[in-house]
Amino acid sequence: MSTPAFSIVVSNWEGEAWLARTLSALLLSGRRTGLDFETLVVDDASSDGSVALVRERFPGVRLIVNDHNVGFGESTMRGARAARGRVLVLCNNDLVPKEEFLPNLLRWFQSDPVRLRDGSRVARARLFGVAARTLSWFDGAPNQLCMGAVWQGGRLTPAWSAPESACRCLFVQAGAAAYDREAFLRLGGLDGVFAPGYWEDYDLSYRAAKEGLVALYDPEALALHHGGGSMQRRFGAGRVARLKARNHLLFEWMNLSDPTLLAAYCGRLAVSLGREWLSGRSPTLTWALLDALCLLRPALRGRLVRQHIVGDAELLRAHGAGTPSY
Repeated sequence: MSTPAFSIVVSNWEGEAWLARTLSALLLSGRRTGLDFETLVVDDASSDGSVALVRERFPGVRLIVNDHNVGFGESTMRGARAARGRVLVLCNNDLVPKEEFLPNLLRWFQSDPVRLRDGSRVARARLFGVAARTLSWFDGAPNQLCMGAVWQGGRLTPAWSAPESACRCLFVQAGAAAYDREAFLRLGGLDGVFAPGYWEDYDLSYRAAKEGLVALYDPEALALHHGGGSMQRRFGAGRVARLKARNHLLFEWMNLSDPTLLAAYCGRLAVSLGREWLSGRSPTLTWALLDALCLLRPALRGRLVRQHIVGDAELLRAHGAGTPSY
């Protein structure tokens, strides 16, 4: 059996309403590349008809069925480990790519060095991943653009821009992206400490950047995203907000290494907690901190295995923040 050039992995939970449209569009786009590829669906113990749909309508798709729900990150990792392609394409189950979506994502892995329109070059060995552009299925509003970061209020916060041509970015969002599979797995993939979801793809991207690897954003790799809100339906809006806040904290604890930024971070976090207590607002940050402290041991273990070849301040200067204000 020949090794495919790339593998598409779709992590699915309760996605019957969108899955047929997503897979049909992905298969059409995959054929447009002219390369051999495989498609895998990892079903995370859905209770709807997702599994039957894949078996009946897409017999050529490899189907992995979890016997219990493990969340987006672990489902994606099961697919990544089972995949055989050199390039790993990760897509949400409610993503509808345009025909040129995969040709545009995959082209960056076909040349060495990679040449950008601004004249800069990236050695193929340093290319970690390529992020797509996604728009809302409903109104075409931006959903995923070029993601960098700013140092804001004593915290590292994602920030976006909308360049018209391909360029470097900091964060690659795992719902619509292509990765060098070897680098993805070598770095550990999506860390389970963030389960059931949020920030695990930003964590992986930041790990790659701190090791000197490069991520790109290609606005011509376009897809529509339904955004069905599986997490909202499962946990509710309040729990999702708390989960996002917890994982933002874990991301910072595991990745920040600049001593000056760390000192500023600790001081501003204490101030933010104090303001929350005094304001009478819903104590989302307080609860998130308590949740994160329960995961302190695995977070510290994760911190110990991270490499910090490139500093935080350098990454912030390179990806949209200028010089961090302490």
